[in-house]
Amino acid sequence: MRSHSFQSLLAAATLLTSALVRADAADEDPVTIWVHSTVTTCPTIPPPPCSEPTSSAPASSIPASTTSTGGPATTSTTAVSSSPSGSAVSSSTSVSISVSLSTSQSVSVPSSVQSSTAASSGVVSSSASSSTAVSETSTSTGASSVASSTAASSSVASSSAASSSVASSTEASSTAASSTAASSTEASSSTSASSTEASSSTSASSTEASSSTSATSTAASSTVASSSTSASSTEASSSTSASSTAASSTAASSTEASSSTSASSSASSSASSSASSSASSSTSASSSTSASSSTSSSASSSTSSSASSTSTSSSASSSASSTTSCASSTITSFSSSTTSSSTTKTSSSTSTSISAPACSDYWYEKISHQGIAPYAGSGYKVYRNVKDYGAKGDGSTDDTAAIQKAISDGSRCAPDGTCNGSTRTPALVYFPPGTYIISKPLIDFYYTQLIGNPGCLPVLKASSSFSDRWLIDGNPYIGGPDPAWLGVNVFWRQIHNFVIDLTAANPSLQVAGVHWPTGQATSIRNVLFRMSSASGNQHQGLFIENGSGGFVGDLVFQGGAQALAIGSQQFTMRNLTISGASIAVQQLWNWGWTYTGVSIYNCSIGFDFSAVDKGLLKVGSAVIYDSSIDTAMIAIRYGNAAVSNNPAHANNIVLENVRISNVLSGLQTPAGNLIPGTTTPVTIAAWGKGNTYKGTAGPTPIEGAFTANSRPGSLVAGTHYYERAMPTYAELPASQFMSARAAGAAGDATTDDTAVLNKLFADAAAAGKVVFLDAGYYVVTSTLKVPAGSRIFGEAFPIILSSGSFFADIANPQPVVQVGQAGETGRVEWSNTIVSSRGAQGGAILIQWNLQSPSSEPSAIWDVHTRVGGFTGSNLQVADCLKTPDTVITSANLNKNCIAAFASMHITKSASGLYAENSWLWVADHDADDSTNTQITVYAGRGLLIESTSGAIWLIGGAVEHHVLYQYQFSNTKDVIAGQIQTESAYYQPNPDATIPFPTNAKYNDPVYAAGATAWGVRAVGSSNIFIYGAGLYSFFDNYSQDCIATSNCQPHILSIESSTVSVYNLNTVATTKMVTYNGVDVALYSDNSDDFVNSLAIYRSS
Repeated sequence: MRSHSFQSLLAAATLLTSALVRADAADEDPVTIWVHSTVTTCPTIPPPPCSEPTSSAPASSIPASTTSTGGPATTSTTAVSSSPSGSAVSSSTSVSISVSLSTSQSVSVPSSVQSSTAASSGVVSSSASSSTAVSETSTSTGASSVASSTAASSSVASSSAASSSVASSTEASSTAASSTAASSTEASSSTSASSTEASSSTSASSTEASSSTSATSTAASSTVASSSTSASSTEASSSTSASSTAASSTAASSTEASSSTSASSSASSSASSSASSSASSSTSASSSTSASSSTSSSASSSTSSSASSTSTSSSASSSASSTTSCASSTITSFSSSTTSSSTTKTSSSTSTSISAPACSDYWYEKISHQGIAPYAGSGYKVYRNVKDYGAKGDGSTDDTAAIQKAISDGSRCAPDGTCNGSTRTPALVYFPPGTYIISKPLIDFYYTQLIGNPGCLPVLKASSSFSDRWLIDGNPYIGGPDPAWLGVNVFWRQIHNFVIDLTAANPSLQVAGVHWPTGQATSIRNVLFRMSSASGNQHQGLFIENGSGGFVGDLVFQGGAQALAIGSQQFTMRNLTISGASIAVQQLWNWGWTYTGVSIYNCSIGFDFSAVDKGLLKVGSAVIYDSSIDTAMIAIRYGNAAVSNNPAHANNIVLENVRISNVLSGLQTPAGNLIPGTTTPVTIAAWGKGNTYKGTAGPTPIEGAFTANSRPGSLVAGTHYYERAMPTYAELPASQFMSARAAGAAGDATTDDTAVLNKLFADAAAAGKVVFLDAGYYVVTSTLKVPAGSRIFGEAFPIILSSGSFFADIANPQPVVQVGQAGETGRVEWSNTIVSSRGAQGGAILIQWNLQSPSSEPSAIWDVHTRVGGFTGSNLQVADCLKTPDTVITSANLNKNCIAAFASMHITKSASGLYAENSWLWVADHDADDSTNTQITVYAGRGLLIESTSGAIWLIGGAVEHHVLYQYQFSNTKDVIAGQIQTESAYYQPNPDATIPFPTNAKYNDPVYAAGATAWGVRAVGSSNIFIYGAGLYSFFDNYSQDCIATSNCQPHILSIESSTVSVYNLNTVATTKMVTYNGVDVALYSDNSDDFVNSLAIYRSS
């Protein structure tokens, strides 16, 4: 909780909304043609056509890696040139394409095929075409409109009963065939128009080629092409990171027709026959590499499923469409990223192939729903299907009231001014496939997961009469200047797997698809936002005006005035694809923001950081890496900090591995273009603005090129850092899941479930099945052991709750959840779960990670959090642990019942290869179930301790808060990427200080503190290759007083680097006198780095 003086800043940011719809952007007529490619967001095995029956074959397990390729990533052959500003950029060997930014319906778009030395089947592909165009015009009202293609390359097919196809890292690009082909080597560039829709006439000049590997099986393709995001045992990697698999799209299928103005027709929730489609914006050229079944060809039945999975790091452009009743199981990416001849991660394994279920057989819809909320009262429902509440999803019925009833059913925490938050009433609201007409905002409640069918994305479509500000309102205004909830205290929420369609709303209406002022442990994933493409439209996709996020990822935005209009303290945004917007990203304000894997195409402005409020720049800092901006007037724009009264160090910007192409200005400032425009692809290796420090030297201002981080091979896939989307397991039937409650676990917050859960985890891993952790509170009195091969999927954030004497001994710590034994190898996937403690648990290590996984196939966790105190059932609430700022706390009088955890998470020496995305390790500063969010004092010793000697750790979008000794500690480890990371120091410190109640323990390399000390936000000791891409390290209190904020002395120092090599981009601190301490020497005085409420420096490197 952060109810302190900067809340006025958040309120002011709220008023920026209409002012930031820039006139210069609105005057631009967005070009309506773009290039697409699909990105991995859901399954690792594509589902078959919707009429395909479900197979009862065993699920494929997660095997140990048998192949691991390493080595540092390399880019294409480059020539370094110096821009007029002195910024060095690397010009790739990609082909040069001219572009015309006009209102014409036909433009020349950049080639998606980059120079490559890859070869397969003896065929070498080296830039299939320089500017050869694919001309396509769709005017049909039925059947499919197939575009011709001039891309030349080879196709590689593999017929295998096991449905396992692995691409070589030297494989050449192959072209996929027309969408009606039944062959496993299908050709590319096809567009399908639904028989119920008319597509407007548009044309595009493009040159596309996609790398593919096709497999013919007796059921469905199990081939998934991936560069960096996928990790299935049946995955294939391509050296060009250009693979795409788009499933068969036949005439009258649900694959959407291209149209510059989208119009929805009626949608059927049935998976067979008469699947209707909703037109998408722009002309789509669908690249299909789907493996056709010998018994069910791509032309079978009247419906088909478009399911594809490709990498986000460097994919070639191809098309895949979203649908209504049998929609694409993946989100569509519009990108044209630089590829290279580098070695990419490739996995080779054997596993049992299964037939994926049809759209109507999504396992979560079919599984028995037994989740409970023990503190919600009798009869409370956690799971609610909107169709059980009367929603039709037929594309014509107004479903607003029915959906709202599904959200609000039961005595839930509503944003109506009567509830400030609650953990007692979680809900998962499920949307089957269909098109749901929405006539007024859907009001999201606290602790709510809105989840669609990932195999067939449901469409939430604004009606033509829609006249409100948001389609989904995550935090409504109820009559005052602020939202109903304090944005920084809105936790534990999700919006996953939707199409949000605003195209029927009046283009002049300022409306956003999602209003999302939230805090940590929240996520939006796998969502396609459709907005108007009309000139001067006022539509927005995602709007955030305050909060303390947070993570969003695997999102696609089409059209709009601003695809994203966003402001918050900090956020991490991964894998965004934006096309056809006037402004792709309008940053309203921030302290720090990290963007990775962003692909922007055909927008007037890519990133706009020039926002002002009362004449002052409001954007603190941003890191952009592994991203691309193609076909824009201005790629990146920021403001003028030299204007009187502006923060001296606002608009700190760091770019690394950012590709621009067909832009008039690469980086525009009031002083001019610091990076010039270009018609050919140019990679900005590294460019920064702000103060820099090295060792104990600095500050040295920079506004230009610098040397990029030298990325270890263990952390990269091709030229980009490895990243991976949360699995939904939509490819698996319900028979491949083992429910915790069905296995005998009570989950009732009382029964000891230890033995049942341990047997369940062991049995599921042995059988290659997924553990479904139903909603509930699972009490454990000894260690839960998660073996290699486990996959765990939680419902509505189930709680694993430690209890009893086994975890109470501070001198003999024990893991609550232990992933792998020391020396054990293999992989684990785990998502949507909270691990917590009950009462005095001073010896509880909430998560201990021992498993050794290869960097080519790391284990992964998504939306897995720890929560210590502050919730019903914890015995660590207001009645138990009320704050005592007026009492001097000593070892003698400290409340030992509130010593609640030894550590939140420990990645041990034997562990390696862990991808952690959006994990919040929180020691409660307030009681989340108290009506006034009263502050409490709870003690947990250590936050995240990483001791892995082999490294290969990814920390994407995480936060660690309020621990006694430190929040993050990197101890004798290596090869870690982290960002955006965020910390808060304990509000009670220094009363007591960091020396109590946890004595220094040399076994865990604890820091040694002098009396009166406050914990480190981040400590690195004896470590190497620690790369932090954005950090917000905050200290808001001194013994619960905020008087220290005005003088920036709530604590003297917050980041310690001890005998380590560390690189930090955009370090932002609050109320800390010295921002960095290097080998005991304080560096970076706060007053040298003033940036409005925070203090910011652009780059710190230890050496």
